[in-house]
Amino acid sequence: MGWTIKQTAEKTGISPDTLRYYDKEGIVSPKRYENGYRQYNDNDITSLKNVIVMKYAHFTLAEMKSMEELLTCDPSTNCTELCTHILKSKITELRRAICNYQKIVMLMEELLSMANGVDHVQVNQEEIDRFISQVFDDIRSDTIFSSDPLHVLNRKEVE
Repeated sequence: MGWTIKQTAEKTGISPDTLRYYDKEGIVSPKRYENGYRQYNDNDITSLKNVIVMKYAHFTLAEMKSMEELLTCDPSTNCTELCTHILKSKITELRRAICNYQKIVMLMEELLSMANGVDHVQVNQEEIDRFISQVFDDIRSDTIFSSDPLHVLNRKEVE
């Protein structure tokens, strides 16, 4: 069974323009009908679901493309090593992001508890600013370390 780009967009929630872009970039490339229209099959739908999950996990397009290629290549040591490297890097990146999100939630909860009056915020402004600066520095540091996800250095190697 095959689906048109419109049907696939409805089925996956991915816009037709994005589906065309993924095809152009070689992330998910469906077969073509004789008239040149894209024909998505079950494997393409599975790959697109995979892409949606990876996008949610903040994979870059390059990482998505690599992972899609790795999932369909013949098993090899090189394939396994590259897949392991990408996944370990992404796990580290996501753990850092989770930690930073938890700090941001703590900040929001603190601000919410101070919302009873402007005086409370003003009294604690220096502490709030310090906390925001720390979270900012943590986020900035993580961004520097993960700017090239296919060649990420493990933070422990750098420290």
